[in-house]
Amino acid sequence: MMTLKKLTAFVILGLSLTGGAAHAEFKERSMKLSHPMSKSDPIGTAANKFIEVANEKTQGKFKIKEYSDAQLGNEIQSISSTQGGVIDIAVVSTAGIGGIVKEFGIFDLPFLFNSIEEGDALVDGDVGKELLQKLESKNLVGLCYWDYGFRQVTNSKHPIKKLEDFQGLKIRTLQNRLYIDTFKALGANPLPLPYPETFTALESKAIDGQESSYVVTKTSGFHEAQKYVTETNHVYLPAIVMTNKRLWDRFSDEEKQVFYEACQEGQAIHREVSRDMSKKVEQELVDAGLQLDRFDDAEKQRLIEATASVTEKYKEEIGKELVEKAYSTIEKIRNQ
Repeated sequence: MMTLKKLTAFVILGLSLTGGAAHAEFKERSMKLSHPMSKSDPIGTAANKFIEVANEKTQGKFKIKEYSDAQLGNEIQSISSTQGGVIDIAVVSTAGIGGIVKEFGIFDLPFLFNSIEEGDALVDGDVGKELLQKLESKNLVGLCYWDYGFRQVTNSKHPIKKLEDFQGLKIRTLQNRLYIDTFKALGANPLPLPYPETFTALESKAIDGQESSYVVTKTSGFHEAQKYVTETNHVYLPAIVMTNKRLWDRFSDEEKQVFYEACQEGQAIHREVSRDMSKKVEQELVDAGLQLDRFDDAEKQRLIEATASVTEKYKEEIGKELVEKAYSTIEKIRNQ
């Protein structure tokens, strides 16, 4: 049985399915693909590409239905359902999966990345591959990474221009200890909520703000209940495309490669669309009436220093060797 590691090597060697698809035997399979975003989000675009590629390469044998907008449950529920085989393919954030594989918490360390290129380098390199392998012991198989981009903070109370402006703000965060500790360190009052509940909480003023990428803020309609957005870039958040391991183990080598290639093609279009959209959406949020603020270098350094204790706290739990490997990878990109 081909493992994910062997499959990756198989693809790298250039043994493309394209030439042999006509002779490959594929079983008729009906599957569910779940993700939390709207179909207009880049994640939705990538999911559609995954389905299209899988269908094309199996001559229509793989029939995959997309369930967007967390129809099949929030991230925690989606992970559990994928482990149990109720969902066949799921897209979940590394912050969500960190609850069962602690090493994924490396992506949640505050202010780890300075650029999207650094994030790409980490998920595409040895660290990213090593982390995907850890999913197999949890009855999951990680296919590749998409992403939610850099996260920013919005709120309805007042502009955030300096560290003190976070004080007391009720900010929705992911259901993740590291996020909670980060916003406590900044002086905010973090309230972890499932993604589908966020808009209602913002609209009803149960919370003051939230933290997500520009694109997610726009495609989720969060901006309609907010007045201010601050470019914090506090976390770059990858998403994992994963499948149920029992299903994976029933696949032939050709079927496994179909999933791998569908994921990679989804990644390519996701990166193209999301980065282009992010530039446009930033201006669209301003045009929609949000005030946009950015920190100068000195103030950004204050935020980094305020959250340094969070990084130190979680280094041991995540694994010092892994963290150092990540820093080394990022440093190489910065020095290019």
